[in-house]
Amino acid sequence: MALLVAAPACTDLEEEPFDVLLSQNYYQDKNSIIAAVTRPYEHGHWNGWDGDRWLISELTADQFVWPQKGRHGQDGGDWVRLHRHEWNNLDSHINGGWEGPYQGIGQCNLIINDLTNLNYATMGLTEADKAQHIGELRVLRAWFYTFLIDYFRSVPIVTQPNERKGQSTPQEVFAFMEQELKEALPGLPKNGRPGRWDQGGAAAVLVRIYLNAEKWIGTPKYTEAGQYAQDIIDGKYGTYSIDTDYRGPFRSGIKNYHSPENIFEFPHAKNIYEFGWMYNAMMHYQARYSLDNDWGGWNGITLTPSRDMEGNIYPYKLGKPFEKYSKDDKRKQPFRTTSSNGDYEGFFLIGQQYEFNKTRGYGFDSTKVVNGTEEYNGKPLRYVDQVGRFSEGAAGLAKGSHVETGEENSGVRLLKFPWLPMSQNLFQFNSAPEIRLAEMYYALAEVKFRAGDKASAARLLDAVRKRNFPEDKWEEHSYQSNLSRLTEDEFVDELGREFLGERHRRTDLVRWDKFDDAWWDKAVDTEDRSVFPIPLRQINTNPLLKPNGFE
Repeated sequence: MALLVAAPACTDLEEEPFDVLLSQNYYQDKNSIIAAVTRPYEHGHWNGWDGDRWLISELTADQFVWPQKGRHGQDGGDWVRLHRHEWNNLDSHINGGWEGPYQGIGQCNLIINDLTNLNYATMGLTEADKAQHIGELRVLRAWFYTFLIDYFRSVPIVTQPNERKGQSTPQEVFAFMEQELKEALPGLPKNGRPGRWDQGGAAAVLVRIYLNAEKWIGTPKYTEAGQYAQDIIDGKYGTYSIDTDYRGPFRSGIKNYHSPENIFEFPHAKNIYEFGWMYNAMMHYQARYSLDNDWGGWNGITLTPSRDMEGNIYPYKLGKPFEKYSKDDKRKQPFRTTSSNGDYEGFFLIGQQYEFNKTRGYGFDSTKVVNGTEEYNGKPLRYVDQVGRFSEGAAGLAKGSHVETGEENSGVRLLKFPWLPMSQNLFQFNSAPEIRLAEMYYALAEVKFRAGDKASAARLLDAVRKRNFPEDKWEEHSYQSNLSRLTEDEFVDELGREFLGERHRRTDLVRWDKFDDAWWDKAVDTEDRSVFPIPLRQINTNPLLKPNGFE
């Protein structure tokens, strides 16, 4: 098995394996079993936080865009098609939305099959260990299926290695996931090791599928979502609490800190498994000077602009993510480190960029301006909450604000996931927070809101939101104190603020019937785009597959 060198690589389902070690020879001791169990988790991080799945979950929604910046970022029109909902069944990123989860499912199937046939006692493990390992992999497999049902609805249910099948209905896929999660949950530990599925994680995945059931299978299951969310909050499946620090869930893993809010996270460590794709996709080539590292960055993904080329706020209800944060919100501060120990503030890079203060070991040196390399070559690099060819003067203004008309300083950059100084040995140690207790509070609040209990929804949202504001400003921002402010549009905006960049946005907009609406440089869809087409590459590979009607 070569510890899943035999399993599919992350880019090619048809890859030929070399130097394969057969499974009967691979499993020799406890360590080999643990290594096999944890291998699909690595793929899980890649699936959720690296590339196509993040791209089609966020760039098709209203909060992020990959604008073309002069000669960079045209990329065959990929980002234009995702932003304007012009994809088709040939799109490589949509294909990645299919392949990534199925590769993970394939790994889970292979190892579950192997472990089922192993005698754990001969390797110093118990039958309880065996049940837990298989239970973890069943939860992980169900989690992979949440991507597939969300993106495509009708997909094959594959549970055996190298199995080829036709599609099942969304209802059958949902029932399979639900059964897997419910059967695996009792045999898992409470508050297990970070990066491994436990009871809290399995219950939280149930909340996700129940919350989206009405869109996925046509049957509302908000009551079930609310019950599991309440049970998690009450501690039935483990002990969790809302982090009192707004930065806490996102700096988990740094200097051995583990946020009590994170129900499931993917751990990272420099030179072992890094949060690299997110950094590269979002950061400017020159960010290494202001953030203190030796990485290059692609200067790609930014927040969608809040303001037009004259500086006016766009009239769209959706989008404008930076502007949607109040000036009193701690998260809206420009990012900067505040000590050499990894302390920092703010979630965004905006405005003039300065070099990292190497003398102090934190903060910026205001005497050393970071310059651009393209349109602003040799000139100060200043990020703006706009997209446009301002460097071209009147000719640039005439081109307007579009995905194709950005330049190197276009767009606010997200630092919610803190890339801290390399010189302080803090770079790339932060975990990816896959599921947070805050999500359970917001899910329960949504259930209450949909049932007409706005007061309870406000209380639940405020329990999380209070940490984002100074104490003397809280009253004016509290939903409980300003209940009329909590409208449906405001609820959707609040989901966007809390889960910005966490791969929630497309799913949330679909659930709230807003995915086909207009936002910056994207018109109202003339047809339903809430489901992706089955990729033609997959249909050509598997004759049992049929188009799903969203071509």
